[in-house]
Amino acid sequence: MQISSFIGKANYNGPSQFVKLNPFTHEPLHTVQSCDLMGFVSAIQAANHAFAEWKDTSADDRAKAVQKLLQLLREKAEGYARLEAVNQGLPYWFVKKYSIDASISLVESLLASAAVKSVTGNEQASPVGVISIIASWNLSLKIILQRLVPAVMAGNSVIVKVSSQSPVTAAILSEIASELPVQVLVTDDVDVKKALIAHPGIKAVSFVGRIENASEVIKSAAQTSLQNYKKLQISTGTKNPAVMLGEPDENTFNEIMQSFMLGQGQLAWNSSRLFVLEKHEQLWQERIQEFLKNLKPSEGIDDQSLWTPSLKSSTFEKFAEIRKQATDDQAKLLESSSPLGAREKTHLPVVFTKDMSRCSTLQQDQIHAPFFILSAVKYPFDVAKYANVSYFGHAAHLWGDEEKLAKVAVGLDVGAVTYNKWSVSLTGAFAGQKQSGYGLQDFSPNGRFYSNSKLIF
Repeated sequence: MQISSFIGKANYNGPSQFVKLNPFTHEPLHTVQSCDLMGFVSAIQAANHAFAEWKDTSADDRAKAVQKLLQLLREKAEGYARLEAVNQGLPYWFVKKYSIDASISLVESLLASAAVKSVTGNEQASPVGVISIIASWNLSLKIILQRLVPAVMAGNSVIVKVSSQSPVTAAILSEIASELPVQVLVTDDVDVKKALIAHPGIKAVSFVGRIENASEVIKSAAQTSLQNYKKLQISTGTKNPAVMLGEPDENTFNEIMQSFMLGQGQLAWNSSRLFVLEKHEQLWQERIQEFLKNLKPSEGIDDQSLWTPSLKSSTFEKFAEIRKQATDDQAKLLESSSPLGAREKTHLPVVFTKDMSRCSTLQQDQIHAPFFILSAVKYPFDVAKYANVSYFGHAAHLWGDEEKLAKVAVGLDVGAVTYNKWSVSLTGAFAGQKQSGYGLQDFSPNGRFYSNSKLIF
């Protein structure tokens, strides 16, 4: 399958290509035509032309165009889920439920609330202009639509940069958003990525991705802010704690392991640290060791194994360093025992640590790998003290009696707390705390990011 950018309602083929590998096999999956700066200039021109017409359309006409996107999502849900699953190294059922079906629910909800205005009687809202959306690869269609649909419903034109780790999302967007003011870029060109932030024609930037890349977005926007102020909306960095106050019963254990394993610590929603009570620690350790002993690496999107591939080559390069740091920080390692063999290029060993030093930077940093921390506390109120040492505050996943969990939740510095489920089940985007969120974390069409407002007196 060959994948191209979609600019001015036509495919755009840049002068260079890159190959997307199948995460499960490392065999070639797609040939991708990488967008260059000439393509970006064409995208800016097309976006401005589209905005000139779209900004004056009625709310009803915008809703009708979004309805067509929704119709295609419904009709082709299974096919889209399979395409994204194989690009992202995730199970089909998981992508179908938490990306495609969640996107359908999201768009339905936005359309249902389109008539509700958040502005007051003396406040007037207008579109911002051309907005760039730069998205990470994990469940990327969901992440993009959480931002794209509110943007176009508010009257804006959009340029989307799809992750090179999931280029097939560009093909999907080109199909479902063909009647919307949307340009879709797929590229590995660093200059194009910089232009999506710094170009004066871009009036707002919504970014989802790693903290080091988010820092570059902020720096680039700051350097041009005097001549060209932009709105920023950044979602980045997670260190999501999972909390279970009881013993590891079978159903709950499997749900908790899914929150760690599906995505191998690479997803924004993945749990990274498991907090249990000291009196149950031995039971949890034994149950985790049994789980790791029976674990087998996933071979494809229809495989039921939770041991999915790791996508980034940088993760493989840093894994030995992470292991060494953990042992230097007094941690004991509980590891998967199944030999990887030919899958050493696609899968990393799964590791849970025990007795990790509370002062270790591994307690604070996002690791982006199947390297997790089992942490025992004496009392439930101790969870917040140790969970909050991280720089990030995206989400927390709590299992058990909700009345008891509420006392834990109140002390956690995160943007969302889920009871007896993990945050991947949440349909809409939400604001993160600390370094997990920056800028205007408002995802409503009538909110401060997607609309400009002025007071009328």
